[in-house]
Amino acid sequence: MGFSSTSYFITSAYFPDYAIVAEDSIKGSRLSLQPFQNNFAALFNIDFDRGLFALATSGNQLVIAANEVADGSPLQLDLLPEPALPSQRWDVFSQPGNIVSQADRTLAFGFGMEKIFPPALRLRKLHPGRPPMWILRPMTAPGG
Repeated sequence: MGFSSTSYFITSAYFPDYAIVAEDSIKGSRLSLQPFQNNFAALFNIDFDRGLFALATSGNQLVIAANEVADGSPLQLDLLPEPALPSQRWDVFSQPGNIVSQADRTLAFGFGMEKIFPPALRLRKLHPGRPPMWILRPMTAPGG
């Protein structure tokens, strides 16, 4: 199927005006939770079949990846090789509202525990009963 023709904001279920935003459009750029209005660094194209989230402004060349597949590992932008690396592949269907690592299904997108703003995006352990954290909001949606 390939990447979506519609770009998405990956918005916080807790803070609806905030979304995952890349600090820059280069490999290694950190991802954090920031206001997303009028911010093209918050737009991602999604390949639902392969589980890839590509920064829309990168021509789908930069994807969300974990430094390593471990609890607390930072998430950042990485170049997309063929085939995609396990640390770059995510699942949005098995735990609706969470973005789960395909390499370790006990880990999902979460926040850093440090008291800084904006909070850095990291892999975090999924706990039973964890409420949904993310809403995929198409760019065409009202308020998007």
